[in-house]
Formats: sequence, structure tokens, C-alpha cells
Amino acid sequence: MKEILRTLVSGAGVVGLTGSASVAVSALTYLDERAPDPVLQLWADTTLKVSGVRTECRGLENLPTGNFVLCVNHQSNFDALVLFRHIRRHMRFVAKQQLRRVPVFGYALERAGNVFVDRTGGDGDKQKLKEAGVAVRDRVSVVFFAEGTRSDDGVLKPFKKGAAIMALEAQVPLVPAAVAGTYAILPKGTVAIRPKPAALVIGKPIETKGLGIEARERLTLEAHDAVAKLLDEGNAMLPNI
Repeated sequence: MKEILRTLVSGAGVVGLTGSASVAVSALTYLDERAPDPVLQLWADTTLKVSGVRTECRGLENLPTGNFVLCVNHQSNFDALVLFRHIRRHMRFVAKQQLRRVPVFGYALERAGNVFVDRTGGDGDKQKLKEAGVAVRDRVSVVFFAEGTRSDDGVLKPFKKGAAIMALEAQVPLVPAAVAGTYAILPKGTVAIRPKPAALVIGKPIETKGLGIEARERLTLEAHDAVAKLLDEGNAMLPNI
């Protein structure tokens, strides 16, 4: 019974906070594209607190001073919250097209400048990533969940090439990062939020200056190897949180 009550309370809190933040984000985008950033960070902090999730981060010093493409694994819907809590930079996400249809939340995502893709690898997705590359070079950093979807079991899967392609198009660093522990908080296909610890580990940037699109395969494999090591480090941090 205690577990059920805790789930109901935290779930209601998360839904309420997300709805309120979505309305605020949508409104603030009419002022400036950076205006929603403090709201997104507050949303992440408050939602994680309501859910009883404690987090730890290593490697913030590895983030470049300029814009970048963050290449990260994807365990849970809580991943974005952990990223926003610790990375206080102007950044947006590459998200699946289906999220665009979520009432209020989907509109806020679109207004905030997130990039929607079908995840088919077709010409439409390639064009969107190419256009996003221009935005990364000039205005904003982008988070790319390189596995393409949430992991079914928390185990790291092969990476799609989109993150490397975007970094090469923009000629900005490709930064590997790993989120650990969020799978236990909210596994794919479930709605019960568990107050478990999580960790974020950010690796050293992979430079793309002077490289052409032909380097995408090599960079993708390099990023995958880096994220795998960072994930091991993040998992080792969890008992100490």
C-alpha cells in the first residue's frame, strides 16, 4: 500500500509540474529562444525532488565553451531531467515525432526548438538533422539519444549515426555522456516511479573540425565506446549516492 501511495503522489506531482512547465515554456518562447531555459532547469530540479531521485554528476569540466552535440544513452524518460539538472547550458533535444502529438507538452517541445524526427533514417530525417546542424553551429547545443529509443533492459545498444552526422555538419565537438540508474526509476513500458539514485558522467569531447561526412562511421563507433566506459563509471557511482 505504501508503494502504491508513493507512486500516486509522485506521479501526480510529475504530471502537474510537467503541465505547468509546458505552458510556461510555450509562453516564454515568444520572448526569446533562451527565455525558457531557467523554467526547464527548475522543472527538472523540482520533478526529481518530488520523485525522490538523488543525482550525482562528473565531468562537467569536459563540456566545451561553445556549442556541442551531446551523444548520450537512453534508459528512461527521466534522462532529460538529469541532464537539465546538471548541464546549465542552452540546449535542446532530438525527439521522436510521436511526442509532437502529446497535448500541451508536445506543443511546448516544438515551440522550444526541439528537433523532431521519424527515426526511419529517410530523406526527411536527414534534412532535419542537416538544418539542425546549422542551429548547433550558430545558436544552441543539441542532445542526441544515440540508441534511437529507450533501452528495454538498461543495456547499451548500438548507436545510430545521427549524432555524428550533426556534429560533422556543424563542425562542433561530439561529447559522449552516460546516464546511469534512470532505468530503475522508470523502466520503459511502466508508469510507477521509483525513488532510485541516478548518475551522469560526461566524457572528453571528440573533435570534428576539418572532418568530412565520411568520418561518421568512425565517430559513431568512437562515441559508443566512450559512452560504454562512462556508463560503467556511472553504474559504479550509484551505491555511493
